[in-house]
Amino acid sequence: MGPVRTRVLIGLVFAALVSAALAQAPPEASPVKVKFVEPGAALLEGTIRITVEASTSSDATIVSVSVFADDKLLTILERAPYTLTWDSGHGAGLRRLRAVAEDSLGRKGEAVLVSRRIGAVQYEDVRLVQVYAAVRDARGRPVTDLDKSAFTLKEDGVPQSIATFAPARLPITIALLIDTSSSMRLGGRIDLARRGAETFLDAVAPEDRLIVLSFDDTLKGDREPTTDRRTLKQRIAAVAAGGGTALYDALFQTGETLTGLEGRRALVLLSDGRDQALAENEPGSLHVFEEALERVQRSDAAVYAIGLGPRLDQEMDLEHRRSVKDLLETLAAQTGGRAYFPQKASALEEVYRQVAADLKDQYLLAYASSNTARDGRWRAIEVKTPDPSLKVTARAGYFAPGAPSAAR
Repeated sequence: MGPVRTRVLIGLVFAALVSAALAQAPPEASPVKVKFVEPGAALLEGTIRITVEASTSSDATIVSVSVFADDKLLTILERAPYTLTWDSGHGAGLRRLRAVAEDSLGRKGEAVLVSRRIGAVQYEDVRLVQVYAAVRDARGRPVTDLDKSAFTLKEDGVPQSIATFAPARLPITIALLIDTSSSMRLGGRIDLARRGAETFLDAVAPEDRLIVLSFDDTLKGDREPTTDRRTLKQRIAAVAAGGGTALYDALFQTGETLTGLEGRRALVLLSDGRDQALAENEPGSLHVFEEALERVQRSDAAVYAIGLGPRLDQEMDLEHRRSVKDLLETLAAQTGGRAYFPQKASALEEVYRQVAADLKDQYLLAYASSNTARDGRWRAIEVKTPDPSLKVTARAGYFAPGAPSAAR
């Protein structure tokens, strides 16, 4: 009877462990909720994918998710989707996976998954391509009640499986880029631009980080993001007009500044004219438009371009190839942003409010590309809904990891 008893006891212990694995219990009274989405079972072997979901109350955001094996830290993920792949090894025994999420108010929650014995920890981050999409109806109103099944996503014409879908309520780093060329002195434009930028600060979420930059012949401003609204308003107040319009250089350098920053990124541009030196018919920038666009695309920032003036559709670049309106619309369309064209500077406050609202009314779609080549090439993205009356705005594509390629 001894061996029978032993087998029964082992079975009961194993059943208890499996039950414990399914319990996703955050600390009592904490609004931070955490659960393992993947793996779906407590018995693990070989290479697996770990995905964690984390949420908190409406007055805060998740700032980090730490994943542990037997209290040994595997990785800290600072933005959704909270996903990594991991070689769990082979063999007998039991170990514990644990995920701890912390929100912006310092509150924590955790989830535990008990699994079979895992070998040496070897992991790598899954490179999910993140696409932020805005949907508007035929009247231009945001549509915010769609679910994952309402979207199809293709990369270079090949359908992709959407791994993560959620409203885009994550904190964002925003570069406010303000044209301070001499033409901004006309009609009090620079004063109204300052007022509009301050309105924008008050309209975005408190946890959003901002950079205030201005440009005439050169780019000016502190390039370190901050949430300190008092400091940001002081930087806006210090903006002064004078000089030429080095628009393409300013875009290029701002794209460099945003590259590599954590989380969502956006560039909110205000300009009232073409790239031009203070002397007539001379380029204001060392870079050309195509270089500036590619630099911004590589930063994964969406451009929200405000073109100020009544005749930007007639004002051509110095090569006489495209109007200023065309250039700003291209910047927005290629990066998943939006272009706005107020006729008068007095409308800037309302336009900046609209930009802030547009940044909030978005969906996050993330996928692991079926093309695993690390060739540095451009890959086109297409996001659609089956409803022809809805317009989806998302970035046009991205550059794959790996060595840059001249081909595109």
